[in-house]
Amino acid sequence: MITNKQNSLYIYTCTFLLCLFISALFHAHAQEAKLGPRVEVEADPLAYVFKGYSIHTAVTYSGFRSSVGVFGIEPPKFFLENKAFSVFTSGFDVKTDYLFGSIKGFYAGLQLTYSKERVGLKDAEYRESIWGLNIGVRTGYRFLFGKAENNYKGFYLTPWIALMYAPDAKTIQHGTQEYQQSSWAPFPTVHVGWRF
Repeated sequence: MITNKQNSLYIYTCTFLLCLFISALFHAHAQEAKLGPRVEVEADPLAYVFKGYSIHTAVTYSGFRSSVGVFGIEPPKFFLENKAFSVFTSGFDVKTDYLFGSIKGFYAGLQLTYSKERVGLKDAEYRESIWGLNIGVRTGYRFLFGKAENNYKGFYLTPWIALMYAPDAKTIQHGTQEYQQSSWAPFPTVHVGWRF
């Protein structure tokens, strides 16, 4: 059950993330002529390994990077507390990162994800959908393989990790089995992409 204090924190955090994203977009527009933002397209190969999909589009500008994307993944068994369940998670996310003065190297940022989990017992056909909004912090490292004189256009690789918080984590009961969403969850992965 969500307390009023948790609900207020959730609302303030979502509002802050939304304001940060909107101000970053306005700032990018203001700096566009001066710095020339760059577009990137990337995917998470691990999502495809785990019977899912992933595609994200991003723009770098003025020391920041903002992206939007869609994803789907069947979480590995070691991520599930109750192995009797089958789970498929899908949704979309918005991320904004600070690049610490360089488009290469370390970065840190915020992530907002809206996702649906299709949950059911492995030996049953019935699936229940659990929708939720997650917020998190993330950090990673950008390996850009393009040339500096071309603004690093070309292939890049970026391993990263996020710590996600689900303020409205739910528990569902199927027969005698129980599936409980985690309030806090780490999410490590690697994205590969192309910088235009």
